[in-house]
Amino acid sequence: MKPSSQETGLTTIEINLFKKISLFQDLKEEEVKQVLRLSVPRTFPAGSVIIREDEAGDSMFIMVKGEVEITKRLGLVLDEETPNERIIIRLKAEEGVCFGEMSLLENEPRSATVTALTECLLMEMGRENFMRLIRENSDMGCKVLWRLAQLLSRYLRKTNQDMVKLTTAMAIALGR
Repeated sequence: MKPSSQETGLTTIEINLFKKISLFQDLKEEEVKQVLRLSVPRTFPAGSVIIREDEAGDSMFIMVKGEVEITKRLGLVLDEETPNERIIIRLKAEEGVCFGEMSLLENEPRSATVTALTECLLMEMGRENFMRLIRENSDMGCKVLWRLAQLLSRYLRKTNQDMVKLTTAMAIALGR
């Protein structure tokens, strides 16, 4: 017998929140519950660093409650007055978001720092559990991997657009 939402501590509201997350949009309620059963609840107080850029990582975080800020270290700092980090985005749990998903596929350092702006309740899913989920349920795994591929493709497309803007601005600046 499978655990109910009550037994797993999940409310209908939380399950609906997870279905808003792009990775899980195609999943049925029972499949969402499977994902959550393999995730560990983690609480982070406001101001704490959840993941740090360039550190090893092998898990993704699904936001249940709170707000985080994602920052990226600048490659070149010209003087002490120039900030050495740039805020990339702020995320709120009610928007249906997760972060750290790239670490599920590759064994590379984290690409950004994520800091809790408010107290955060997150569900952490490790790479081993993610891979087990995909191996044990190929239909669900296919849906999640398809969504993950779309998400990473969107990131790549945005990065390419940003590079074109940057190189255009540099060419204009250097041409004057």
